[in-house]
Amino acid sequence: MLDLGIKKSGKERTENYAVKYLNELVPQEEISGEIYVGDIKKREVKKKEINEFYIIITDHDTQVKWICGLITSYYPENGTIYGERGGRVYSFIDSLNHVVNKSMTNLEDSYSVDFETFRKSINDNISRITVKAVAPSSINAKAANLEVVSVQLKDNPETQRASSLLDITDEYPQLRMAVTNIMDRKEKVTRESIASELKSLFDNKEMGEREYKHGLKELDKMNKGG
Repeated sequence: MLDLGIKKSGKERTENYAVKYLNELVPQEEISGEIYVGDIKKREVKKKEINEFYIIITDHDTQVKWICGLITSYYPENGTIYGERGGRVYSFIDSLNHVVNKSMTNLEDSYSVDFETFRKSINDNISRITVKAVAPSSINAKAANLEVVSVQLKDNPETQRASSLLDITDEYPQLRMAVTNIMDRKEKVTRESIASELKSLFDNKEMGEREYKHGLKELDKMNKGG
């Protein structure tokens, strides 16, 4: 047989993996692996139509594929999913936002999220994730909530640059505010764009003169390496 260098597809590579489900996880148990977020699907539960998407975490070390279904409110007119505090969707999004964007946890009462942006950002930028099962807030829940513990980003220069800048600005609150705003607009994060955002925050009276000047000093320190 002539070797043409044909590689097996990922599907073939994992077709013999054991399949486990979210309801098999017990609180405090952690799982890690390659993550994939599927599309929104409708299904019927007790004669009621619901919207659900699946998070699939594939652990190549143990050869286990975890299928985690998240039921959500979904508004097709604007592509938004909705998660309330205490719910499974909220827990996942809130903890992921904390790990990736260094945001505070449990500040929001709920999250409205553009699902395609959410799905694409995870599938395109996160290569590996570790999640922990946490006890659900509802006594009627049949499975644990998922809390993101850590992520490994793919080798994407723009993603890595933004993440690095967020790490650098940990001790600089004014810079963190500016960087977060820039990332929320999905714009390129540079030292020049941070300076521009600081000026914009000051001009719009979202930041006082003292904070603005302190932010510029922080940026100057960062430019000089501390």
